[in-house]
Amino acid sequence: MTALSLALSACGGDSSATKSSGDNQTSGETALFGEQPLEFSFYSNYDFASPIGYGNDVSTKWLKENKKLNLVEIGSNGNASQKFGTMVASNDLPDVIMLDRGSTDYTTMQKNGMLVPLDDYYKKYPVLQKLIDPETFNMLKAEDGHIYVIPNWFDSAQNQYKNVNTGWTVNQEIYADLGKPELKTFDDLYSYLKQVKEKFPNVVPLEPGIAMNGVNMLYKLIYAGNGGNRTIWNIGDVPTFPNTETHTLESIFNDPAYLDAFKYMSQLTREGLVSPDMFTQKQEQVQEKLNSGRIAVTAISNITGLGNTANDILRAKDPNAGYDFIPFLYKSGIDPTTVNPHTYGTLGWNVVVITKKAKQPEQIFQFYDWWASEEGQRINAFGPPGLLYDKVDENGAPIDNEKAKTIKPEEKANLKIGLFNPLGSPLYYKITHFKNAQDPDHQNWGMAASEYFAKFAKLNTDQFNNMKLDPKSDAGIKEQQIKQIWQEANAKMIFAKNDEELEAVYKKLQADVMKAGYEDILAEKTKLWQSNLAQMKP
Repeated sequence: MTALSLALSACGGDSSATKSSGDNQTSGETALFGEQPLEFSFYSNYDFASPIGYGNDVSTKWLKENKKLNLVEIGSNGNASQKFGTMVASNDLPDVIMLDRGSTDYTTMQKNGMLVPLDDYYKKYPVLQKLIDPETFNMLKAEDGHIYVIPNWFDSAQNQYKNVNTGWTVNQEIYADLGKPELKTFDDLYSYLKQVKEKFPNVVPLEPGIAMNGVNMLYKLIYAGNGGNRTIWNIGDVPTFPNTETHTLESIFNDPAYLDAFKYMSQLTREGLVSPDMFTQKQEQVQEKLNSGRIAVTAISNITGLGNTANDILRAKDPNAGYDFIPFLYKSGIDPTTVNPHTYGTLGWNVVVITKKAKQPEQIFQFYDWWASEEGQRINAFGPPGLLYDKVDENGAPIDNEKAKTIKPEEKANLKIGLFNPLGSPLYYKITHFKNAQDPDHQNWGMAASEYFAKFAKLNTDQFNNMKLDPKSDAGIKEQQIKQIWQEANAKMIFAKNDEELEAVYKKLQADVMKAGYEDILAEKTKLWQSNLAQMKP
């Protein structure tokens, strides 16, 4: 952030970037996407993001040859914060950036005039505007009233095919070998993992994936199953408990499910039933374990994407192999109908912005608008026409051609369909849903899993967006301190030698965050929540 602030003070007055961008905005008629060559640089502001090798998969190769699009990928090199700060400090921004909506990186760039306003483009090219709900548009507006972002993996209140990418899955071969015992409660899970460890010593009994916000998806799912109407959303950088009756954020320590979840996960960890690398492993390592079938049960973020690849590989060798999704597990005594850990929202996950360094901002917007269309989303999900389909049905879903019916799973996996996915829209879910419905024997596993998990998504979290505090403010400084305290305590509790040690850490955690201003953070974020609720009203 220091580098970013220094850079802005150095380059904020550079009018050349602003001027050149203004010259590039709509003046007269503009060639439609695909009519003229278009090249732009793209940077994803995440540690885990890495270039896919644009042009090496069937979809991007088709885009290069048929739509004259060339994408210059910029990697984060595993340190997005440093990379972003360097780009800003040198005033050498890429044309397009994908980043968290409402993040300090976004708001700082927006307030310093570094981004292209997209209002006129939304009006001129209507695909995105028609797909995005009016209430969502209101939430996407910056303080100056303009829209600078294109939401990624957004949804629509009218869309019944929600995108949910996380849930419990089991390795079908191992599950069958152990007699397919009942897996409903956490007690069932514990007994099953003990059997796995005993009979399959080279298999990871339970895989939690990579750590995010100091914990991983496994802990979040355990928490959500330890009491009715809890969600994985509660466990963020600074965990909170939203009271939806009073619209106030309350202390997570008032919820007994919070401590119970740590005790259960710590027990699994102590007994060697969970991957010991949960805080250090990379996504590639998790994917390799999945691909080789060396995991018995998963509770992984983005299992729909990682599992889709793994299933293609495993089923190429054995049609009975792969992973199967199961209902969300819960603590004995809890009403399973109240266990709805997932949330949904129309704003999506992150956003795409076009910087004023872009020479062709309107053409770049055209691409995203086209990619959100039925044609673009079909290529996203099923590859380009002429490969596995030549025609589509009345719902826009591809009709398998002869090659699609005879292609071997490993050959299809090598096509890397879906690898390039710079934007998701409701049409993606809709087209894929109808494709799965017409061809259940060859359905997209990831989307089938997503639709299954989506049944457990009951809370709309649009109301909780844009609630990040300014890190330079008093509350923002406190939040960063509390986040650090929390992340250190999370690991200590999960790896505690016994419950007594865990409870001691838990007690100290509560005292430390209270001393650091946790209640002040709850009060500040409650104000933002209530402001969101007011903004969302028609």
